Amino acid sequence: MTSIMERIADAEKQADAILEEANRTARERVTQAKNDAEEALAAADESQRRQTADALSRAREEGERIAEQVTARAKAETDALHETAVLNVAEAVASLMERIEAAV
Repeated sequence: MTSIMERIADAEKQADAILEEANRTARERVTQAKNDAEEALAAADESQRRQTADALSRAREEGERIAEQVTARAKAETDALHETAVLNVAEAVASLMERIEAAV
């Protein structure tokens, strides 16, 4: 039969072992939590980079579309001005010819 002192010593050893195991488990959990947080942060960072790249790509596409529209509008206006200028030159030449013929 074991004495009370032996039981107390055994209980203390068990308590120390339990405490040691609890400390080890806590350290492992803290380490795992840090690792999980770092992974989550890296994933969030990568996700944000992808979203930024996508937004930049959409903005470029929109800018190119707007530039094409502005260019097309400017070309149409330039073509119209050119046609008007050609007509005005023809009228100016005709007017000059009339003046020359009248003077001669």
